[in-house]
Amino acid sequence: MKKRLWIVSGPAGVGKSTTAKRLVQNMKKSAYVSGDDISHMVVSGRERPWESERANDLVWKNIVALTDNFFEAGYEVVVDWVAFWHDVKRYTAHWIAQGIEVRYVILWANQDVHVRRDQHRPIDAQMGERVILLRNEFRSSGAPDRYYFDNTVGELSQTIQQIQESERFVLADTYQSGAGI
Repeated sequence: MKKRLWIVSGPAGVGKSTTAKRLVQNMKKSAYVSGDDISHMVVSGRERPWESERANDLVWKNIVALTDNFFEAGYEVVVDWVAFWHDVKRYTAHWIAQGIEVRYVILWANQDVHVRRDQHRPIDAQMGERVILLRNEFRSSGAPDRYYFDNTVGELSQTIQQIQESERFVLADTYQSGAGI
């Protein structure tokens, strides 16, 4: 079985977790890695990953360690995390060098739809103005347009099929500048 990794990213409230959980269910032997769950493992002294480079790096190092362990055990992996382009390039280099297929998708929706989706989340999960801030941060991150997938309309099953089948989401080693972990 070829080792494959999907990184399902995008601003808060765009449907990352829903999409990633459904994607992982469509695979024969798979593991789901949630960056949010990893971030919340810290009990005392937790820093928010969006406010602390150290906290963000810790989440990523744990994502990498878990993913490597799942690969070693023969699993395909789906990562659900607000993964920006610079981090994706940095933390996926060693997998690509090993010939592991890495797919990166930034889920995206019309801004009005995106804001409404956030408002329909449980109160404690709503991000409010952070939704707009994250949208702007993604757009200025330098990620090539090919990795954006508009899920404003359409069925989740169609989104999953596109993520699994479209070559546009496959990362190639051409973006690497020798950076790694």
